[in-house]
Amino acid sequence: MTALDLRLELHQRFGFESFQPGQEEVVRRVVGGQDSLAILATGAGKSLTYQLPALLLEGTTVVVSPLIALMKDQCDMLRELGIEDVVAFNSTLSDDQEATSLERLRGGKIKISFVTPEKLEDESFVALLQSLRVPLFVVDEAHCISHWGHDFRPAYLALGGIIERLGHPTVLALTATATPAVREDILHQLGIPEVKPVVKGFDRPNLRYEVRRAESESHKLKLLKSLFENDLEGTGIIYTATIKNALDVQRYCEEMLGIPAAVYHSKLQKHDRIRVHELFMDEKIRAVVATNAFGLGIDKPNIRFVVHYDLPGSIEAYTQEAGRAGRDGLQSRCVLVYRMSDTRVQNYFLTGKYPDVEEVQKIFGTLEYFAGQTGGVSMTDLRKISQLPLTKLKVILALLKKSGFIETRARSRYALTEAALKNRDLVLNLASYETKKSYDQSKLAMMLQYAETTSCRRRFILNYFGEDFEARNCGACDNCLRGLSDATDSSYRIADTVFHPKWGQGTVERAEKDLVTVLFPSVGYKTLLASAVRPDAKIA
Repeated sequence: MTALDLRLELHQRFGFESFQPGQEEVVRRVVGGQDSLAILATGAGKSLTYQLPALLLEGTTVVVSPLIALMKDQCDMLRELGIEDVVAFNSTLSDDQEATSLERLRGGKIKISFVTPEKLEDESFVALLQSLRVPLFVVDEAHCISHWGHDFRPAYLALGGIIERLGHPTVLALTATATPAVREDILHQLGIPEVKPVVKGFDRPNLRYEVRRAESESHKLKLLKSLFENDLEGTGIIYTATIKNALDVQRYCEEMLGIPAAVYHSKLQKHDRIRVHELFMDEKIRAVVATNAFGLGIDKPNIRFVVHYDLPGSIEAYTQEAGRAGRDGLQSRCVLVYRMSDTRVQNYFLTGKYPDVEEVQKIFGTLEYFAGQTGGVSMTDLRKISQLPLTKLKVILALLKKSGFIETRARSRYALTEAALKNRDLVLNLASYETKKSYDQSKLAMMLQYAETTSCRRRFILNYFGEDFEARNCGACDNCLRGLSDATDSSYRIADTVFHPKWGQGTVERAEKDLVTVLFPSVGYKTLLASAVRPDAKIA
């Protein structure tokens, strides 16, 4: 299909005159049957890169999406364009709704089927997909598949196997936030290791990055007051690390500052979430004070500010959330307010995420004990018996399943496989999870380094994602505007391979003055004197 044909289809089906940067290259690859990984900035129109090919290709495109709200937004948008042959399979469907959607899917009347990764654990559903023509398999928010990604979702681990069972349709993986290490892992997990990623635009020149350091919680509130009194215009989002902080900050905005604000978090009832979303979209409020539960799928181009009231857990999380500002291309503010003790909250979250050997053995032992039970053991019962947090239990089950120890018997019911029952001595290797914990702690240290840096914040973010930034002064971050940024050349460049006597081979992520930040596979990010490493002899 020629460039002219693609643009004609784009105009006729979606009303756009031209593609955004990166879109046409991805669409062309996909229509041509090439597996692809696209890293496109937040707001760069990732969804169009699969929607247009799905309408052009014969058969049913499967789109794996992690969030129900995201699916709903995509389906609603397509239906507004007159594209009715779309369905979404997730936990909100009633039995009758699911039966109707399955019948439409079975009849070959669907062009795009949105599914949660958990739905693909349903063997009968996968069997139905196997009976259809599936020309394209899309993995949205693909960083969720990577152990090294900032939003790891255990159910994503099974997707590589599903792709094989569907006869390896063309694969398109999409994300807005992936470092070089995460990109490599995504490709490995999906079984498309040779693919060269399409990377467009981590740089958002219209975003002004700023940081304010607070000495106490009351000082944070004073800084917030100052921002609203002197600087912030329009509507925006204030992110907090905890529900308690979200409630406290929303109350402070309304009662002390007289700013109409609503709170949003994961424990809100569905009707309350919808109400807050509508208030925000209609600009009946100035701010949504929210945990990270708010944002994905929010299609509001004129968000003028994103304030982080607490330190996020990683640069990926920060840029994804801050990147919701200014999608209309107009200048917008991204302000981080933090105090050193914020790292304690993030470290607390980390400790609840990763299983240790004893916890894995406890789940394995429980499944072994109930091996004679028809239909397997439900996740609810496993949680009651083990007393483990749900997040950790899901990681353990995903690990055991990927390693061939357990299988899904029915929806959220698990049992040991024949292989595991015959070979009791199989031992699950959790070394990679200890490495993952160190890696995530090092990502938190990088987030703190961003907050503390006196150099260009734009360069810091772009370097983190593997992009060079040549300008000495970006002219749009607080450090550059104050004349603090004084970058000097380094003997190392981004992506250079270096060697350290203790941690082995690593990849240069940042290089400035006499310091170098290196990503080591075994321990994560380390910032060192440049003299502490040497160019890797095998590469040099």
